Amino acid sequence: MTVKMYFSLLVPAIISLFPLGQASLPLVINTWPFKNATAAAWSVLQSGGSVLDAVEKGCARCEAEQCDGTVGYGGSPDETGETTLDAMIMNGDTMEVGSVADLRRIKNAIGVARAVMEHTEHTLLVGESASVFAENMGFIAEDLTTNKSMNIFSQWLKGNCQPNYRKPVSLPPAGRIRECRLKNMIPDPTTSCGPYKPRAMLKQSKRAQHANRRSHDTIGMIAVDGNGHVAAGTSTNGLKHKVPGRVGDSPIVGAGAYADSLAGGASATGDGDIMMRFLPR
Repeated sequence: MTVKMYFSLLVPAIISLFPLGQASLPLVINTWPFKNATAAAWSVLQSGGSVLDAVEKGCARCEAEQCDGTVGYGGSPDETGETTLDAMIMNGDTMEVGSVADLRRIKNAIGVARAVMEHTEHTLLVGESASVFAENMGFIAEDLTTNKSMNIFSQWLKGNCQPNYRKPVSLPPAGRIRECRLKNMIPDPTTSCGPYKPRAMLKQSKRAQHANRRSHDTIGMIAVDGNGHVAAGTSTNGLKHKVPGRVGDSPIVGAGAYADSLAGGASATGDGDIMMRFLPR
């Protein structure tokens, strides 16, 4: 399902951007019907701005508007009730990338990602250190929690923390389903809240099932100017009820988005934990 979802976005993006050299430029394309984000990016290109400025402004609009609840502050609280953000921006001319993940207290994640690209030799900054970097760069620290996100978290706690992303047992090796040893957790994450700890290894006779993954609607944007310069970017608040510290696919080059002014651009959304295992290739 994830592979199908990825290609359903990748192929139209490539065809739309570069149909045998007949594309009408400049051009802005993004995932899902986030029209205000598209319009914000388009206005930058129309006024002669760069593709990087366009992508940053477009994604920032979604962050401010909390597009679909999956972008920006006040959405997708983790197991502790905190909202954290991931973002990435890529320059298709220079192949430079700036990314942040598990960003706390800073609403403008795409702006911080660009600061990583333009003011450091690094590609990705993560967690509290990324937040400190952002504050040092002049970004304002704010509470990313809202009444809506706290209500989502409270309802989740009342429901015994269901669903969640903990494995009650480990997956068996291929071809050894009956003989494998599966690790149980205490308490049982399928019925109880944590904190969770590993229990002794116990033999089981049936295969553990994957949890059903949710929340894939996030923004990925590609901008192309009249000269064919390409940039791509992403921004998201990740999976609802994720394990704290989780880094998704959106800030990962080639999994969340990619840009190359000599070839094109692409963005993807889906089950990020699976996508990162196969992308980039």
